[in-house]
Amino acid sequence: MHKNSMTRRALAFLLGGAALVAATGTTISETHAQELKIIATGEPYGLGLKAAATAFEAKTGIKVTVDQFPYGDAYNKQVLLGTAGSDEYDMMVLDCIWLPIFVKNKWVQPFEPIEAKANDKIEWDAFLPGIVDAYDVIDGQHWAAPIDFFLEVLAYRTDLFETAGLKEPPKTWDEFKAYAEKLNDPANGVYGVTTMPGEQDGGYSEWTVRLASLPMPPNSTQFVWDRDFKSMIPYNDNGRKALDRWLEIKPFTAPGANEMGYAEATNAYMQGNAAMYVNWFGFFPDIENPETSKVAGKVKYALPPVETLGGTRNDYIGGFQISIAANAPNPDHSYQFIAFVTSHEGQEIMLEAGASGAYRSDVYSNEKWLAKFPFLKPVKEAQTMLPLTSGLAEYVEMQRIVYDQLFAAWVGQVDSATAMNRASEQLDELMKSLGYQK
Repeated sequence: MHKNSMTRRALAFLLGGAALVAATGTTISETHAQELKIIATGEPYGLGLKAAATAFEAKTGIKVTVDQFPYGDAYNKQVLLGTAGSDEYDMMVLDCIWLPIFVKNKWVQPFEPIEAKANDKIEWDAFLPGIVDAYDVIDGQHWAAPIDFFLEVLAYRTDLFETAGLKEPPKTWDEFKAYAEKLNDPANGVYGVTTMPGEQDGGYSEWTVRLASLPMPPNSTQFVWDRDFKSMIPYNDNGRKALDRWLEIKPFTAPGANEMGYAEATNAYMQGNAAMYVNWFGFFPDIENPETSKVAGKVKYALPPVETLGGTRNDYIGGFQISIAANAPNPDHSYQFIAFVTSHEGQEIMLEAGASGAYRSDVYSNEKWLAKFPFLKPVKEAQTMLPLTSGLAEYVEMQRIVYDQLFAAWVGQVDSATAMNRASEQLDELMKSLGYQK
């Protein structure tokens, strides 16, 4: 691949020799302020990031531009930028599942050398417990900071529940199926549940949310592979059990479900076409917006069902992380911006702008934000929060292997046992080919 011809950007504007007060109270003595550029995905956190950029510029004179691209396009562009050794962007916002491969390929840089000379530092202890260690610390160094946090949550229609005589959300997957059947009303354009088999990450998440409610495999921090990178899909037949739990709701989903991904399933729910919806709560803000949603004010939220009651529950966590590009023109100012946006003030700005993926602990005790974003409330009930990646850099490649088999089972090409056997075999082959399995 030929390296793209990319030039460093000119200085944003002349400061007239005046020192500026930095976002966190430090001064910048340069006579010119640098412009920082961020490449990000198109998720709602971008609204908050742009609002924080405006506040940061007002404090420091440093202009911050946020370029957002659709999820898949952003990943492809970021990979190309990293491969080309580009200095076009100072910062990258990465899905948590992308960061390990960016670290492995040295497309981002660690924070420690920059943090050591910074006057004001990122408040690592202020983040929600576990989310930094889950994704941002690799080989003992911090490579990113959380900019958007979420876990999977059940949204359910209180009006439909009341009509059906259902007083509480389903607590087990057996109840979830029974509720979906009872609430299914195709004659009135309402289905028991909406789902998203038509998109890789969405379909995979439908499986993992059910997988997480089964017994944890030994020698493992999550459910798909163990610490030796051996497939855990066959353990206790967990993979097939989770897939069967997903397949059993298929009769109660809307026509066209096979083509639905995150956007389509969320829109279907907002239009009132389903009674229940399990997804990452990062996709739920529009549900609460009466300008975009027909069900605003009619939805409550709970943690997803589990297989059986009584044991410790596990929940996968996701989110987006902000990192400093390996060839960032302005790494010191980039760190300064990250320290600002992850500060208490920065978090407040993000939330005010509608970026609901709260990453600081204090938000979950603040009634103002819990009222504005009711889907945050179940987070306080989570017990064990698990990382999705768990040491594997090539997560996207692994996910594709499993998803292809999940989708094949969903559309009836193979049975669930065959699908999971194939996924497990191919996962082991991948881990061996990448040198993870000894």
